[in-house]
Amino acid sequence: MGGKLKKNSFAEGAVITYGAIVITKILGALYNIPFYGIIGNRGSVVYSFAFSIYALFLDISTSGIPIAISIVISEYASKGMYKTKEKAYGLGLKIVVAVSVLAFLILQIFATQLAEFFINDMTNGVTINEVAVAIRAVSFCLLVVPFLSMKRGYLQGHKCLSASSTSQVIEQIVRIVFVLAGASLVIYAFKLSVIVGVCVALFGACVGAGAALIYLIIKSRKSKELFRCEVEEEAESTKKILKKIFTYCLSIVLVSVSVSLYNIVDMKLLLVGLKEVGYSDPYTQQITSIASTWVPKICMIVSALSMGLTNSIAPHMAESFAKGKMDEVKFKLNQGIGIILVVAVPMAVGVSMFSEPVYRIFYGYHDFGSSILAWAIFLNVISSIVAVVSMSMQSIDMGKHVVIFTLVGIVVNACMDLPFIYLFNNIGIPAYLGATAASILGEAVTLTLLLVAFYKKHKLGFTPAFKILGKITVPILAMVVVLFILRIVWPEPDFTRGWLIPYLAVFGIVGAAVYGVLAYLFGAITDVMDKNTIKGILRKLHLVRK
Repeated sequence: MGGKLKKNSFAEGAVITYGAIVITKILGALYNIPFYGIIGNRGSVVYSFAFSIYALFLDISTSGIPIAISIVISEYASKGMYKTKEKAYGLGLKIVVAVSVLAFLILQIFATQLAEFFINDMTNGVTINEVAVAIRAVSFCLLVVPFLSMKRGYLQGHKCLSASSTSQVIEQIVRIVFVLAGASLVIYAFKLSVIVGVCVALFGACVGAGAALIYLIIKSRKSKELFRCEVEEEAESTKKILKKIFTYCLSIVLVSVSVSLYNIVDMKLLLVGLKEVGYSDPYTQQITSIASTWVPKICMIVSALSMGLTNSIAPHMAESFAKGKMDEVKFKLNQGIGIILVVAVPMAVGVSMFSEPVYRIFYGYHDFGSSILAWAIFLNVISSIVAVVSMSMQSIDMGKHVVIFTLVGIVVNACMDLPFIYLFNNIGIPAYLGATAASILGEAVTLTLLLVAFYKKHKLGFTPAFKILGKITVPILAMVVVLFILRIVWPEPDFTRGWLIPYLAVFGIVGAAVYGVLAYLFGAITDVMDKNTIKGILRKLHLVRK
């Protein structure tokens, strides 16, 4: 835990944040291999239902205030208003305490009613009581995780992204060790029920967050001078600071809560739709669990990029906008979109091509899992771009547009869920893919409206991003052709899950090499990252000399 904090540039911050999030998401995805085996199908359904409720209340507690604080602190710090930024952080903490405690009490008191929303009249599969117990167990995380988010928001506002990113790795490692060890001891050593093991696993998020928070507190105390300044000024009034916080916070909260709320409604519509077209209760619950929780955990590796960019882009965009540097705003937004296109699109294509063995590595063979993954990975790419564009627009005072267009996309998604499920069932396509198709349509509508609104208000186009899309087309097609030929030459045998890892690793290395070389030659990589930054990354990886 030694060493002091330091500030990071936008490009450096994006790389550091992305690297940390990729590590945490890869660890988070890989640990699901043994974890899913420990809790089984029944446990996975309970975990999925409880975690979706927790995610909604976590968004209410953490989605708005921490990011708003990072934006406000960056703005005040760029203007030299150091007393005001500290006062803003203190006010933000008080709000988070109130909201987090309230959310915790709601989950404790109304856990049974929340569980009934999912189970309702299903007589087979998991029970209402099992889900309610899991909801109460995970609710304790609301007393720790929001404060970790606040601390990260404070450091991100000062552009200290290294420590924030390191804390994510610490949080994930501690959480994984606790979850796997705890669930295994409870189920195998103490011979308790799978549901108790699920509750222990859900509580692991609280333990991991606590460890990360302690790390950040220690680091901050060692670098107090970084947040101080000799310049004295009278702090702005509480009313004015709160107005600014809520201006940024309101749109972020509404968007995040709307998305989380719809995810829950989406699960409910999938449960209803699949039961209507003839799926049994246990199968309906399993498919919904896979689509809403377990497939997204694989997709996290792709979505990690947008999360890294979202965390790093907000304070930089706010600073550029506050100084009236709209050219920088345009450049950073196009750069953010471009990075997602260059990295996430080929990854999505590769995962979709090998969805069956990829899914089998994580959770074993399943009749529905691989096809859901093949579709969901592209939804993930669109959602990643929407996340970066949304956060960018909220950072430059366009939060109202984000709220309206996000809600439009959610309504489109909700309205098309059941029609697509029934349509797909009637035309011979698996009915459960209808929900994913509806989500893709909803996200596409939101993205289109966001880009149009951004252009109309600030006259800043997205030509650079569209050019990058054109430049990666040939490299991706070449990668697909090479992998297709290689798959014919070396067909996938009936490997066990352990042998599938090196098998897919070979295809991954070949695909990445073909795509990477061509993408560099076509200029796609240098368009999103200047040569000095590329050389800096290569030096850190010890691939070139200093």
